[in-house]
Amino acid sequence: MIKNILVPYDGSPLSKKALELAKDISRNFNADLKLFMVIPNYYPISDSVFSGAAVMNYQRVVKSLTEQGEKEIQKITEKCREEGSKASYKIVHDDISNAILKEAKRSKIDLIVMGSRRLTGIASLQRLGSTARHVSEHAKCPVTIVH
Repeated sequence: MIKNILVPYDGSPLSKKALELAKDISRNFNADLKLFMVIPNYYPISDSVFSGAAVMNYQRVVKSLTEQGEKEIQKITEKCREEGSKASYKIVHDDISNAILKEAKRSKIDLIVMGSRRLTGIASLQRLGSTARHVSEHAKCPVTIVH
């Protein structure tokens, strides 16, 4: 039985498509839907002349990404609720693949529904992105990958 569904969401077209499928599944199974946004960890070079400026810029970028992400995911979560899904969201700062796997374990997720990749153009010729591949290979629950 599916009780908890995790949707890694980054606002890309495929994450939106994955969310649409997850909403249908959540309504059919009366399951909880958790939207999950990961702000990736990137660390500036620390032993250089520019390290002070890099850290300041990095902190500004992270703050901006977090604020933009929170606005977007709040709006999307509210829309899911209006459409009949029991939706919530969470934002974390971490390595994307590992954060998804940790959250799936911590929240006792029964199904992960995610996009196959985030890239476009030449990079999209790759059939499965590294995040989707890693999650599908290491998750302890079923993973549905949307193309």
